Amino acid sequence: MEASNLQIYWHESQPIYSLCFQSIEREKDQPTRLVTAGGDNKIRIWQLNFSKTNNGKVDTIDFLSSLNQHEQAVNVVRFDSRNEVLASAGDDGQLLLWKKNDTMTKDFGLSEEDYADFKESWYVWKRLRSSAAAGSSEIYDISWSPDDKYIVSGSMDNSIRVFDVEESTCVATSGDHNHYVQGVVWDPQNELIISQSADRSVHLHRIDRDSSGSIVDLKLINKITKGELPSRRGFNSTELDYSVIKSSFLFHNETLPSFFRRLAMSPCGNLLCVPTGVFKNCDSSSESGNGSDVLANAVYVFTRSYLMQNSNTPALVLPFLKKPALVIAFNPRYYQLSGSGKPYIQVPYKLIFAVATTDEVFIYDTESVEPVCTIGNLHYTPITDLSWCRDGSMLMISSTDGFCSYVSIDKGTLGSLFAGKEVDPQDKVSQKAPDFKTQTPSIINTLQIKRKVPPRDKAIDKMPPSVGNVGDLTAASQEIGSEEGPKKRRIQPTLLEGAMK
Repeated sequence: MEASNLQIYWHESQPIYSLCFQSIEREKDQPTRLVTAGGDNKIRIWQLNFSKTNNGKVDTIDFLSSLNQHEQAVNVVRFDSRNEVLASAGDDGQLLLWKKNDTMTKDFGLSEEDYADFKESWYVWKRLRSSAAAGSSEIYDISWSPDDKYIVSGSMDNSIRVFDVEESTCVATSGDHNHYVQGVVWDPQNELIISQSADRSVHLHRIDRDSSGSIVDLKLINKITKGELPSRRGFNSTELDYSVIKSSFLFHNETLPSFFRRLAMSPCGNLLCVPTGVFKNCDSSSESGNGSDVLANAVYVFTRSYLMQNSNTPALVLPFLKKPALVIAFNPRYYQLSGSGKPYIQVPYKLIFAVATTDEVFIYDTESVEPVCTIGNLHYTPITDLSWCRDGSMLMISSTDGFCSYVSIDKGTLGSLFAGKEVDPQDKVSQKAPDFKTQTPSIINTLQIKRKVPPRDKAIDKMPPSVGNVGDLTAASQEIGSEEGPKKRRIQPTLLEGAMK
């Protein structure tokens, strides 16, 4: 594996809040496009060019275009499954759908100097808004339906809204949350919409349709706030007493300093991974443990069968993370089971997912109780988003420090691709995960992971951060150099050397 911070001015040093690949498979020699969204109210399109001698290393980056129709910070960008339509949303309450122009077209108000650097142009195909009476509110997250006919948004007005793309109308709304909705995900099996809010809850909504199959309503069927978890043997102990099971809150409250709680479902729809979890000291009968309770950060993994049974008990807990988990993203590919581990979900393939805390990224699979690797020291400020390329060979990371980084994964590192029948997420019979026989969640103790942080020279403390590596990340540290200069428009960036080798 190779990890590196890409030192270019992505958004004029403004925070980057979201990013996504236009998921073209690199192995087919197609250009790899990356879309970023930032605090400068812009969306930018980039092309990643890879080294001829090392296909996993980003050699140069070409600026392609800038999309400038948003009036405030852009919080999220997502392509549809066909990679033809780009959806974006932000603090201005607008949900815009973009398509690429066949010919170059200059937007109104764009200067000739800026336009000269464009290699392609995009136009707003649709503008999706709720009714005028409802007004507009900041949108934190969006998710496409599997058939690309609908989009769900999560807003600062505590609501989620479902939009019909073809009709450009809002067809369903749910206002059951009591605080900002910071993450939404559309079930790959097209039955549920799941949202997470700063009110420390996760809501499951069943999609109601009419006789023609059109969405007409959302029905709240489950609300996850507390769960049955084992107690810790002592104050802040990492040893658990499974004989004492208590109910406790599962997620951070609104004081968590993060705009996003980006939860994710597996491509098959059988697993739900939820960030911003807490694992409290519950060795006392009082609500706050022993009066000086310290919450441990966690990620909770739920199986589809449990969720459909209205069970709030997670099947798996990743506790004792040093910092809160904010973003989770599943690798879109399925992998062969190696047979050496003990999968905690009974499906014929292995799933891979990445967990981003404020300052580290963990990559897990469903066959092992330990991370495949841990990556740290990539960013100075909190991570905001993750995106996998379609072939699963690269994970991109964005941060409020204004930079992006990536993890390149060599072929075979995660195992062989699944050789069975192609998985259809909407084949609910063959892909349904079996019920678990125990109500006690499995616990993965991440404190057992030893983090190797490369030594830093005091003279380079102000340099961009390098990579700490653990487990399968085996590489020597190489410092990244940079030059201080005025913060100006930098359309054709130069990638500075500093990748981990």
